[in-house]
Amino acid sequence: MTKIKPPILIVDDNEVDRYILKRLIKEAKLELTIYEKKDGQEALEFLENYESNRIKYPDGFPPILIFLDINMPKVNGIQFLEEFSKLRKMIEISSCVVMMFSSSEREEEKKIIMSHDFVKGYLVKGSFQAAELKEKVMAVIGQHLDKYS
Repeated sequence: MTKIKPPILIVDDNEVDRYILKRLIKEAKLELTIYEKKDGQEALEFLENYESNRIKYPDGFPPILIFLDINMPKVNGIQFLEEFSKLRKMIEISSCVVMMFSSSEREEEKKIIMSHDFVKGYLVKGSFQAAELKEKVMAVIGQHLDKYS
């Protein structure tokens, strides 16, 4: 029997930043199913297609953690959080949480972002190592791991 890997979603318009995060995840020896979307609009559409994605990815949808950038085209991170907040009430993604993954250190943005109870952390790009990433990810997804063993 194949071990199911906990699913996560990386939402970032910068391909290099997505690659760096995936490399850190690998370096941290985190075995995860990784979905990637290049902006908040794509990510919202991915989540909104709940029923079809549950069929398409029976063991890996919905993601339990979303790494979210702030500065993106179409729908930015803050706009995503507003829409995601509404979406969580309509479909079965209430256990899905967000960890910000941004180069922005603006306090006013952090205050808005952290006002959402489903945002469980804020990582500044380039300011952390694999061990810290693993610790933060495990703190968030640890309660879900029994579902994936």
